[in-house]
Amino acid sequence: MSRRLHSLVLNLHHTPARWSPFVTATGVQALRRILESLRSEGYRFVAATECGPTGSEPGSVALTADDGYESHARHLAPLLRELAIPWTVFVLTGAIGRSNRWDLPLMGARERHLTEEEIARLSKDGVSIGAHGATHRDFRSLGDQELAEELVRSRDSLARLTGRRVTAISYPRGGVDRRVALAAHRAGFRIGFGTAGAPELPGDLRALSLRRTALYAPDQIPGMFRWTALRGPRALRWIRPALASLGDALIVGALRAQGGRDA
Repeated sequence: MSRRLHSLVLNLHHTPARWSPFVTATGVQALRRILESLRSEGYRFVAATECGPTGSEPGSVALTADDGYESHARHLAPLLRELAIPWTVFVLTGAIGRSNRWDLPLMGARERHLTEEEIARLSKDGVSIGAHGATHRDFRSLGDQELAEELVRSRDSLARLTGRRVTAISYPRGGVDRRVALAAHRAGFRIGFGTAGAPELPGDLRALSLRRTALYAPDQIPGMFRWTALRGPRALRWIRPALASLGDALIVGALRAQGGRDA
């Protein structure tokens, strides 16, 4: 009897050329190993923008990258082009072309965000461009008007750069609830991605609160992702949610260290 395959929506942040100790970094050499392993096990890669209300179909993998970093254009794009894997980059529009000094140093190396020219080039090359807000604030903390402005501002900035409608969004810090999803829907977004802990919303809002599995620095260890996210023994399954919890805790630490400032 054939083994039943999962459905996955994967999320990346920093994608350096080589191994990196930073929490949210996944070197592209290690990423290549993970993606080739998934393909050899029978998974097929689909565009994140094609995910339905319940996420990707069983046996499929959708790949996303948050924040929009230079390494996405320099290292990630060539790898995925070589492997013929579609992907979506969610761009933080208020930080375009700037250094990510809004982030806690432990989370990732100081890295420049994508420039307007790089975003336009990625879009022209067939990469899906999605919104990630303008300031990286948790949308749940914003009032209704401020939330609407944040959504429209990021949407319109990317539409201007790409010449395309922007209908996909990734919520900064995974900050989505029913109110946020409704606001995203009103702003014209049709699909939205949170973290592994995104709430399950009813009806038409379900597609605006899809869960993703984030890749972290430990996933650069050969076999780590396979054993903790796919089919490892029960004794190892605690590692994946523990990594997600660590990431969430460091995000909170980043906010406190910066006095609540964002991009």
